[in-house]
Amino acid sequence: MATRGRRPSGFVSLLLLLAGVLLFWLTVPNLGNAARAATADGPRGTFTAARLVCVGHSGHTTCEWSGTFRSDDGAVETGGVKLYGSGRGTFEAGQTAPAVDVGNAGRVYDPSGSRAWIVTVLLVVLAYVLLVTAARRHLAPPPAPSGGRSPATAPPRR
Repeated sequence: MATRGRRPSGFVSLLLLLAGVLLFWLTVPNLGNAARAATADGPRGTFTAARLVCVGHSGHTTCEWSGTFRSDDGAVETGGVKLYGSGRGTFEAGQTAPAVDVGNAGRVYDPSGSRAWIVTVLLVVLAYVLLVTAARRHLAPPPAPSGGRSPATAPPRR
C-alpha cells in the first residue's frame, strides 16, 4: 500500500504486525467458547446466586452474580462462577436460574445463548485486516512509476 513510489515505513508495519498478532493471540483461543456460548452448547443445569460482585471503572459500575452451578445430571458442580449477563436486580441471594456451562472457566451462561461472540469475531476480523495490511505493505510489488510508460511496455514504433 505504498503510495507515490515511497517505501512503506518499517516502524508502522511493525506496529501493524504486532497489533495483529496480539489480537489473534488474545481472540482465537476464545472462538470455541464464544461459539458454544452463542449456541448454549454444554451441560445444562442450575445456577444458584450467592453474592453480587460489582466492579467500578471509568465512572461506570458493572455487576454480576456469583454463585454455584450444578448440572442437571449432577456430573458437574462448580463454585465461584458468575452468570454472564446477570445484573444488580437479577437475583437475590439463594435464588436459582437455569444455566449452561460452555467450558469458559468461571462463567456460565443463560440457556438462550449469548451475544458475547460478536466482540470476539470483530476482534478476529480486525486482527486479520491488520496482518493483511502489514503483509501487503511489504509483499506487494511496488507501484508502477507514474508519468508515462516504461520502454518495456511501450508499443513498438513504426
